[in-house]
Amino acid sequence: MNFNLAGKNLDLTPALKAYSEEKIGGLSKFDDQIIELRVTIESLREQHAESFRVTAQLHVSHDVLYTEEVAATAYAAIDIVKDELERQLRDRKERYQAKQRKAASTQRALKSTLATEE
Repeated sequence: MNFNLAGKNLDLTPALKAYSEEKIGGLSKFDDQIIELRVTIESLREQHAESFRVTAQLHVSHDVLYTEEVAATAYAAIDIVKDELERQLRDRKERYQAKQRKAASTQRALKSTLATEE
């Protein structure tokens, strides 16, 4: 898996890099077909209040999963983005498995129909 991390309007500290690689980089255990993961951490300053936006783009096989979150701290935003990507990967896997079960069921029904016609 190729992991790209970028910062916008802030300097990425080694601690923030390590935290994001640990949390978001751990998604590879959910799907072995992850090709690339792009994460951008952006500092937003509005009316003397600072917040952070984390966007993540995950390339899996032929799909692209995307999520974006704004939180008071970069660490909180990273945690929320990780949870959202994990949910998207789980939903993707469930859809694939349901599709496989439906195809197998259709194939069994077709075989039993052909067997009874003979």
